[in-house]
Amino acid sequence: MRRSRDDSSPRVAAAVVAVTAAALLARLWALGWRVAHQDEARVADWTLQYMDLGAWQYRPIIHGPFLPHVNGVVFDVFGATDFTMRLVVAVVGGLLPLTAWLYRTRLSDVEVGALAVLLAANPVVLYYSRFMRNDLLLAGFMFTAVGLFVRFLDTHRARYLYASAIPFALAFTTKENSLLYPLCWFGALALVTDDRMAVAGATDTSRLAVARRAAARIRHRAWRAKAALAGSALTAAVIVVSFYAPKPDLYRLFEQPGRAPAVLEAATIGTYHEFADLWASTSTVAHSYVAFLSHDLSVLVACGTVVSVAAVVGFLANRYATETPRPLVSFAFYWGVFSVLGYPAVVDIAAAWTAVNALVPLAIPAAVGVGAVVRYGRRGAAAGDTAAVRLAVTVLVVSAAGMGAVAAETTYTHPQSPSNPLVQYAQPGGTMQPTIDDIQRAATATSGLDVLYYGDSNDTADDGLEFSDAGDGTFNLTTGPPSGWHDRLPFPWYLSQVGANATTVQTAAEVPDTPPPVVISVVSEEDDFAALLAAADNSHYERHTYPRYLTDGHNTLVIYVDTTAVPAAQQ
Repeated sequence: MRRSRDDSSPRVAAAVVAVTAAALLARLWALGWRVAHQDEARVADWTLQYMDLGAWQYRPIIHGPFLPHVNGVVFDVFGATDFTMRLVVAVVGGLLPLTAWLYRTRLSDVEVGALAVLLAANPVVLYYSRFMRNDLLLAGFMFTAVGLFVRFLDTHRARYLYASAIPFALAFTTKENSLLYPLCWFGALALVTDDRMAVAGATDTSRLAVARRAAARIRHRAWRAKAALAGSALTAAVIVVSFYAPKPDLYRLFEQPGRAPAVLEAATIGTYHEFADLWASTSTVAHSYVAFLSHDLSVLVACGTVVSVAAVVGFLANRYATETPRPLVSFAFYWGVFSVLGYPAVVDIAAAWTAVNALVPLAIPAAVGVGAVVRYGRRGAAAGDTAAVRLAVTVLVVSAAGMGAVAAETTYTHPQSPSNPLVQYAQPGGTMQPTIDDIQRAATATSGLDVLYYGDSNDTADDGLEFSDAGDGTFNLTTGPPSGWHDRLPFPWYLSQVGANATTVQTAAEVPDTPPPVVISVVSEEDDFAALLAAADNSHYERHTYPRYLTDGHNTLVIYVDTTAVPAAQQ
């Protein structure tokens, strides 16, 4: 069932715009405050390396090309900072509530407004809208693509089909698990079809006849829109190939068009082989499905309670409390449930960001659930039932307050706390940002060697950090940096921003007589060199310690910063 109108209340449109403005503000405020997660630092620094090389090729370990390409432009225009590296994701997340307007013919005015609010304020969606990862981009692009496709079905205007192809294609440039979305959609459509056949059976109508009529309608619409379907498919293909094609090979096609087959092969077949070698291997999914599912459910309980419960209420109300259930509501519910059940089987680590893929589609039935509560309260008011009104108001107020409190706690109050269920273990702990600022200022103010990593080659402390393997100054376009480089994270990202010079030593004898202004190591090895720093002439080193991983105490980093090398006016 849908409303045959496009004249939704101007107040609803204004409300959606207002919610979107608030969502943008919530995502952009203090966006650069949290120290970079190691995944953020890794991809951001590699983006700078690609910019320096003037080249790029697909590496599945950092997922799709969208962020490296787009952030390369952002860094070139605005500079490379924690704020700018998260800016694109924050803007996409902030604009996500606008997509509620695409569903206005399938939802009531109250439900459209509720959908916008749920997309803006959900704690998981908010947190990962302020995080440079592809999950929010993927979910947002796919949700937008579905909304535009719904508009095409409602209006039969080809422009919506072409428009839908753009976010759909962009989704495939973000992350490899975009392949799961069509699978979830097919499964959801199968269940929606089964629901309609069940209704047909209840009314003594042939279920097979219902299926045949549905198939005939699909064939008829597809044939009528064949030109638009072909054009939109071509549009999507061009976008995907353009992103995945190696650079600068793609740009050189204007001068060497004969290389087009090789570039096309690299962007398609080559990409598939790279993807299959890593993500299709059993090693990436060798884990307990039950353990990963349990983790994801715990995230939904802790930070997605309002959306999850409201989605169940909305699904049940749509299915059993209406004469004609709306297929979109059931479709979105099944889509979200399949995401909850499917992701634990294919991801390589258990992390809260996977919940974004379920909570975004679940926002539609959740909005219907909110609408059901509002209608219950209105009926109570019309009937003079004050108890019903109080119950409805209480449910809405408690839900809004609870969701807001969790969002504030997880995103702003403790965004990198071990007690925060949204924080992944590779998030560095402590208030590291002031120390990083000092490191960058010291590196900018001095010449020569700026940063010294100390990594004992014997590794007797079993700290797992091999700074000595980092291969200073090397970055391979195909394989990335040497393995030990990852043990330096997140510092390479911050040092690259200011062009700092860094090197590694393995013994105290290799420490220069005049040490650089910054020395980075682990607490278990600082006795090897701390005395040398204390004896250095005209220097005064301050010691700082931070957990490298929030959940891994034995990897405590120690950072020595020579305060005399930090410009006095900026200390």
